[in-house]
Amino acid sequence: MKRILLTALTLWPLLVAPTAGAQTADVTCSGTLSGRTVNGNVTVRTAATCILVNTRVAGDVQVQRNGQVTIRNSEVRGDVQGEVGFRALILRDSVVRGDVDALHGRHVILNDTRVEGDVALKLNAGTVHLERVTVNGDLECEGNAREPVGKSNRVQGRREGQCRVL
Repeated sequence: MKRILLTALTLWPLLVAPTAGAQTADVTCSGTLSGRTVNGNVTVRTAATCILVNTRVAGDVQVQRNGQVTIRNSEVRGDVQGEVGFRALILRDSVVRGDVDALHGRHVILNDTRVEGDVALKLNAGTVHLERVTVNGDLECEGNAREPVGKSNRVQGRREGQCRVL
């Protein structure tokens, strides 16, 4: 019995340790995260570039001023937010369980992506492109410097503003 207990106590840390590739807290991203699970939020700091590939994020992804994020083949359980002055927000072949908000930034590109919440693209100075995007909520575009472009999008809610025809 003592031998079993001693063996169990010795192996316990190995059994409860996080799985390989898992992050247990919020992450500040600069560079590439590939094949990871982040059990918190991802923040792209000012002027940083972050690439998330085959990554699962349990929280939100926030892109700060002059930051850029590319999310590819990934899942975000929370929201994706471009804060005032973000450089680029790019989503390809991904799923966002929350909302996508890109306000007062530059470039927004969504391709082959599903958003289970709303998409709000407002007052962006650069390219706004949506192609083969499924939005389960509303799609709202207002005040973007360039007319948003795209095709083959499905929106279950309302299409508003500049996105009425996408």
